[in-house]
This record gives sequence, C-alpha cells and structure tokens, in this order.
Amino acid sequence: MVAGGTGGHIYPALALARELVDKGVQVLWVGRPDGQEREIALQTGFEFYTIMASGFFSKRVLGKVVSIIRLLGGFSQSWRLLNRLQPDGIIAAGGFVSAAVVLAAWVQGRRFFLLEQNRIPGRVVRFFAPYAVESFLTFPPEVSFPGRYSVTGSPLRADIVVTRRADDGKTVLVLGGSQGARALNLAALDMAAALTNLRFIILTGKRDYQMIRALVRSANCELVESTAHPEELYRQATIAVSRAGGMVLSELLALGIPSILVPFPYAVDRHQEVNARYVASMGAALVLEENRLSGLVSLVRTLMADESKRREMERNARALAKPYAGRDIAERIGQCLAD
Repeated sequence: MVAGGTGGHIYPALALARELVDKGVQVLWVGRPDGQEREIALQTGFEFYTIMASGFFSKRVLGKVVSIIRLLGGFSQSWRLLNRLQPDGIIAAGGFVSAAVVLAAWVQGRRFFLLEQNRIPGRVVRFFAPYAVESFLTFPPEVSFPGRYSVTGSPLRADIVVTRRADDGKTVLVLGGSQGARALNLAALDMAAALTNLRFIILTGKRDYQMIRALVRSANCELVESTAHPEELYRQATIAVSRAGGMVLSELLALGIPSILVPFPYAVDRHQEVNARYVASMGAALVLEENRLSGLVSLVRTLMADESKRREMERNARALAKPYAGRDIAERIGQCLAD
C-alpha cells in the first residue's frame, strides 16, 4: 500500500488496508519519512517503509529540478524495495509518494491498482491508469477515464460506517479538511455570532487553532484542533459546512448529513468544485463559492429552519453513498490477484 500527503489519501488507504488484513492479506505500507502517513501506519500496526518524494508542479525552475531529483531517488528506492519485498500487488491511494512506487512497479511488470477520490483524477492516476489492473473511483468521472475502472465509492473506516447520528436540530459542523481552511474558520465565527440559537463545532486544523480561539466572540462555539475520530463530530451534526474533497464527501454521504459545500478554489484542476457540483446535482448538498461566503449566514439560517429540505437531502445523500466500498474493493483485488 502506498499513500501519503493529506488525510484524503491516507484514510481511504487505511480503511482498505484493514479490509485486506481481515481477508488474510499481509499489507506493507510505503510513504514519506516525514509525512503523517508514517505515524498513522505505525499507530495502526502496519509495517512501514519510506522513500523520498515531493510535489512535481512547482512554478520555479529550482523547485522542478529538486522534484525530479527526488522522483529519481524515490524510483531507485522503490525499485530496490519491490525487489526485496516481492509483493503480489501494489495499491496506490494517492499523494506524490505514489508516483515513484507505481513507476517502479510498471517498469518491473508488477500488477498495481489505483484509488481515486475525486471526479477529476490526479495527475499520477491519469498517467498510470492505462497500465493498472484496475482503478477504483469514488465518483463517476467527469470525462472519459483511461484504462479499466469501476465506480466503487471510497473506502471508509469502520467507525464511520457504523456511526448513528444524534441530530438535535441545532448543530452546524464546519469542516475544512485535514489541513484546515482559514476562510471557513473565519466564516464560522461570523455565523456563530449571528446565529446564537445554533451550536457550532469548528474543526479548525492545527495551523489556525490558536488564531481562531483568540477571535471567538460567542459562547456557542466548540473548537476542535484536529481529530482521528471524525465520527464523534459527525454524530452530532444537523448539517455540515465543508470543503469538497472526495473523502469528506464520502463520509458525509454515508451518514446522510445535509451539506453546504464551499470548494477550495485553488484545488488542482478545480476538482473540489467538480465534486461539489456532482453531489449537489444529486440533491444531497448545496454549493457556495468561496467568494460568496458573505451569504453563508443566510444560507445556514434557511436550511436549519427547513426540516423537510434537510430530510430530503439526507435521503438523497444516503442513496448516493457507498459505505461498503472498502469491502467491495478488497474482494475485487483478491479476485484479481488469485487469477
């Protein structure tokens, strides 16, 4: 299993890894030495191997040169690692660390699988998909997808799948993704100050926690710096205000949480906007562009007052969800490796 970078890559990989282990498969994890994937993999009992990796898309010439050097170094490390471990298959769940390992697997003629969380696939997936045994997609792709693929949904952690909401009709959960989102954090403080009859839980991210804490001006805010157990927050949510990465959308859909999605406007290939528009088109969410966040207070007030609308969105979300994607993908990979 190779995955790194943000939680949007790491946690689907973790969920799938656990499904594979339950089926008797030995899973080894490859990631960066300084990435959060190392800590998560080791904490959850997986044997972990490191390779060097960095982003490839720096605008500066020096940045591009450094990235190429690290890719070549990572490729060399991956080549030796695959020769030593002799895996039956490789699963790449995203992040720049995937590129070197999948490249080495491709050159060596090894079987590999790809996970893609967004409607617009990342560059690594787009390049290697024609050569993969199969790619597993969270949502139907926006445009034609190269190679063999299945729309399976994204693997979800078991704690998410079994969560049951205790909706009090008054709680707004604000999610900025694993890195936090300053624009949403600040907008959440404005909402809390204006809508004092509601309760706000704000997942700030570590970067902004102290700043947001210093700016709180109403008593109806609960700040959470980060969490390894988002189900504890989801359980309390009447609605969510969220970014639109593939993983968080999959979790919100599985729990039937009506959502107001504010896509990160600078996401690569505008993939968050495309994700959000798809979910909204299926009646499970509303979309608000970040440059219109001044309208968020009104939108939240209206949705929280309309229980019928929220119930309709909840039904649509659950109809779109694929909570057992991890199990289905694990079975599919097992079949392919047995052939």
